[in-house]
Amino acid sequence: MQMNEKIEILLARKRIRKTDFAESVGVTYRAFANYMNGSRKPRGKILSKIAEELELTPEFLLNDDKELELTIEERFIKRTCRSEHDKAAAMQFLTETRGLFAGNSFSEEDKEALFQCLIEIYNDCKKNKA
Repeated sequence: MQMNEKIEILLARKRIRKTDFAESVGVTYRAFANYMNGSRKPRGKILSKIAEELELTPEFLLNDDKELELTIEERFIKRTCRSEHDKAAAMQFLTETRGLFAGNSFSEEDKEALFQCLIEIYNDCKKNKA
């Protein structure tokens, strides 16, 4: 996994905007965008600062053979979503659904009903593709 992929995943997990992260590590957004698109690699203090902010080592960031362990949601999105729009929509859906299940406003019965609705939607889509 390349450094920019690792950074992208960790920023999403921490809900940190790229502009804010660039500022926090002491680079312009343009310089950070170059790191993210793979056209440049950070060196020295900047690399160390990025690693520190993400709670990693510089060596881990630079080593493309080292993988981050992905969450179930991240594996799902990586495997199924092709466009940035699809990724954003899927993440929003998963976040909102997680909130519904985790929130205290739904009773256990309501959570079960929501889950059954999702299963029904899935089964209907599956039938329509067959």
